[in-house]
Amino acid sequence: MDFTTWIGDTACDSDALLDRLAERGAEAVIPPKKNRTLPRTFDRDAYRDRHRIENFFCKIKEFRAIATRYDKTASSFAAGIHLVAGIIAAR
Repeated sequence: MDFTTWIGDTACDSDALLDRLAERGAEAVIPPKKNRTLPRTFDRDAYRDRHRIENFFCKIKEFRAIATRYDKTASSFAAGIHLVAGIIAAR
């Protein structure tokens, strides 16, 4: 599978992973660990978006029907996600 960007946590900051991503031509959006001797740069805006998405998934898991996926069809599950997203946005 092809991808252009890998967005990961600080725990993913390893030279081996960064080298492998560079070989595949993908950009690494991973904040550097504090113990790095040469700190590297990363796209803070893309990482901020990752954090927002992760927070959204945590918020939708507060709704039991979404967390346990009671819906039988994909379309009704998607409708539930949209409903929950609207409720979260209205808060």
